[in-house]
Amino acid sequence: MVRHMTIKERNLIGWSTTAVISVAGILLFSSLGLPSASASAANESQASGAGSNSTVTLPAGTRLMVRMVDAVDSETSQPDQRFRGSLEANLMAGDVLVAPKGTTVFGRLLTAESASGRSGGQLEFDLTDIVINGQTYSLSTSSNQAQGQGSSSQAATGASAGGAVGAITGGLGGAIRGAGAGAVAGHVAGGNTRGEKVKVPAGTLVEFNLEHPVSLPVAAR
Repeated sequence: MVRHMTIKERNLIGWSTTAVISVAGILLFSSLGLPSASASAANESQASGAGSNSTVTLPAGTRLMVRMVDAVDSETSQPDQRFRGSLEANLMAGDVLVAPKGTTVFGRLLTAESASGRSGGQLEFDLTDIVINGQTYSLSTSSNQAQGQGSSSQAATGASAGGAVGAITGGLGGAIRGAGAGAVAGHVAGGNTRGEKVKVPAGTLVEFNLEHPVSLPVAAR
């Protein structure tokens, strides 16, 4: 004997079927949405990581214009003595700012010889480090020389022997330029009976050039 469902029973079954379909749809939507959100978060993380760890390589010959913070003097300074300076211009790699003007750099004295009765004082110095994002990175640059003239009887060891010796005013035109380019400069003082002393005062503008390529991080902005 066939039993017919009442209207109430048919409504209950229809409601149950609709509920099952609705729950299944919610679960399917959620499962499709979660991977998309995870992928988006992963992409953002990778982009952030790449930005914070970006590095650039500066080629050999890159110029660094440096304003001396510490003075060096042939009469008081010692070989291997370190000094501070700051970049006078932005350090760029193409269109990328590596280090802004004012960035701290460090250098060392390779030679520091005081003037004697017949020989002028001598200084030779280069750059060794640059500070970017609070970290110190090594550099290898050309050296600069400042050579004082000898006494009158030794005048041939001074400017006439190829050294361009004179007072530095601190302007771009008066910058000390690398010895490799043929320029030697400094502030000299002394008489004809004694070799000239040499001093590179604080505030002097000095040009250095990278001797080897160097990879550096990009400065944070």
